Amino acid sequence: MDEMNTTIDALDIAAEAAAPVETMDQYADELNATMRTINVGDILDGTVVGITDTEVTVDLQYAAEGIIRNQDYSSEPGFSVKENVKPGDEIKAVVKKLDDGNGNILLSRKEAADAIAWDNLKKMMEEKATTLVTVKEAVKGGVVTYIDGIRAFIPASRLSLSYVEDLATFVGKEIPVRVIEAAKEGRKLVLSSREALQERREAEKAERIN
Repeated sequence: MDEMNTTIDALDIAAEAAAPVETMDQYADELNATMRTINVGDILDGTVVGITDTEVTVDLQYAAEGIIRNQDYSSEPGFSVKENVKPGDEIKAVVKKLDDGNGNILLSRKEAADAIAWDNLKKMMEEKATTLVTVKEAVKGGVVTYIDGIRAFIPASRLSLSYVEDLATFVGKEIPVRVIEAAKEGRKLVLSSREALQERREAEKAERIN
């Protein structure tokens, strides 16, 4: 029995010796993250860890958690935090207040998304990139849609390769578009489907010929 206990003890010692030794270096990034300085206006990365009827809780890898009120999560009409947000979602949000009164950092995903979206829209316009959007409503002279929560207008003359008599028939449809004007200052975003459709038609024609 003594020999058996000695063998077991030896195995335990060997296992402990083989186990990786945790050092402070392994926690350096995490420690630095919790000790970093955060200021109002900073855009932070976070992970959604909680959702209630009024707010979203975000893990910022910091000493304090982030709180996003539902009205500060998205500006897109019909957006529901309960339906469209889930724990584990990776998001970016801008700091509104360093203390919401309960020791948490008050954030706005809507403001961060807005700033990032306009930068992306400008890049899309410069690169003549095509993206898909869903038409939300018909208005005078064209239709309205959204890209990354930003309201966009598509003139009737740029909605199709041919004349569109009834704009309402496009509501709910997904169409390819390009950004032809993106002015953040005046919040003016104008899209066109005509160029994207023309390019698609030419590509299909070339494929048939080949």
